[in-house]
Amino acid sequence: MPYVSALRRGSICMIRLEHVEARNAMTTQLLGELLDGLTDAAGDAETRCVVLTGSGGAFSAGPEAREELDVAGHARRRELLGHILELLASTHVPTIAAVHGACSGGGAELAASCDIRVAEPTAAFSFTGASTGYPIGAAKLVGLVGLGTAKDLLLTSRTMAAEEAARVGLVQHLVSDDQAIAVARELAERVVRHDPEAVAHLKRMLDQFAGVSERIAVENDTLLTLTRNGGDYAALAPRHRGAPG
Repeated sequence: MPYVSALRRGSICMIRLEHVEARNAMTTQLLGELLDGLTDAAGDAETRCVVLTGSGGAFSAGPEAREELDVAGHARRRELLGHILELLASTHVPTIAAVHGACSGGGAELAASCDIRVAEPTAAFSFTGASTGYPIGAAKLVGLVGLGTAKDLLLTSRTMAAEEAARVGLVQHLVSDDQAIAVARELAERVVRHDPEAVAHLKRMLDQFAGVSERIAVENDTLLTLTRNGGDYAALAPRHRGAPG
């Protein structure tokens, strides 16, 4: 059974997570299908905007805890998520996340890597890296909400309601119940009316000025090293942990 669907209407591609029974939790299969769908959209000359959302009552609850994986399996799943986040940050195709319900862990990372976020009042964001033992989230959040708020969200792993997410800048459009997809489509339609070369160049410039792709690449390298070594932070010592002065 596929966990991701993709439907293109005109120049807009709707990509939807379909693992409804697990609040769209991220299995290896789901991430592989999502990477394929995003790669196809990025390589399709007719696709000029992507709307990403989740089916049922959630955007995504993060990695699927019930998936039985060995160390290599965990590393493979982490690698797939890393490729997705890097692709979202670097693709010339604008991406819009339409968020409702749980948006946690890898799901929050997914939404934060899109260019624009639209959220319903039910949306609840949590960046859970500290609580799970993996330092993920800084690459995206520091540029979206500022250093102080990024520290608050990441170090506490607390859940942030949609209204607060809009207030601090994580969410650009806070909409009524059941309106996230409709508003995301309206925004996508505005995007695709513009000159595609100008839009693509603006995306490249914004990424270059903000340094998001570089930060995500460094974060992904750290996370993959940790995962391959069973979460042992000593594995980071040669590259990421200098001795105190």
